[in-house]
Amino acid sequence: MSHAISIVMPAFNEAKNIEKAILDFKNIPEVTEIIVVDNNSTDGTAEIAERTGAKVVKEPRQGYGYACRRGLSEATGDIIFLVESDQTFFAKDIYKFLPYLDDFDMVLGTRTCKQLVKPGAKMGWFLRLGNIFLAKMIELLFYEHEVRLTDVGCTYRAIKSRALKKIIKKFEVGGNHFSPEMIVEAMCNNLKIVEIPVHYGKRKGESKITSNFRKSFILGLKMISLILRKRMKYAFRKK
Repeated sequence: MSHAISIVMPAFNEAKNIEKAILDFKNIPEVTEIIVVDNNSTDGTAEIAERTGAKVVKEPRQGYGYACRRGLSEATGDIIFLVESDQTFFAKDIYKFLPYLDDFDMVLGTRTCKQLVKPGAKMGWFLRLGNIFLAKMIELLFYEHEVRLTDVGCTYRAIKSRALKKIIKKFEVGGNHFSPEMIVEAMCNNLKIVEIPVHYGKRKGESKITSNFRKSFILGLKMISLILRKRMKYAFRKK
């Protein structure tokens, strides 16, 4: 079965990485469009992306979640991939996702398989354990959906367009804690979800999200708060 694949790349000041990231995914024959969401970059990211052949859209509201939501809304493929614009994800892993999309609505990547994490990648013990903890928190609080998770922060994920239409208007998060919101909304709207291991590489430049312990810790607290709020929302909806 052939697929029309849209690639969505949120980008904020990724001039060092964006060209190679785009070219990597352009080499996949099934990819029909690459959408770079320029989230107020000041280093020429948008210009490089356009020159490399991507469709560039602007998202003036600052925040990773806003950029993801804008890109997802612009995508036209029947399968939509969210990826990073910093070369940390490998385009060839698309072929791992596609077979699972025959049976599932959304396929999530996980970076917790040590054999696939490259030397120098930003996945130390704190981030690894933090993501596992949050994943198991979602499993416990939303146990009725029976989804197994190990990495809520991995943004390499694929979703069918018809499935995305069921949840895209439910997104509320504009910040870096968008990733678990997408997972929880998919679960609570009865999408079929599975998680698979993906390669994770070293990026050029400093991460905007997890560059130090303090940022990572604060982001973890935001994710915990989000998960609890979503549990309350859907608990009351059932009653």
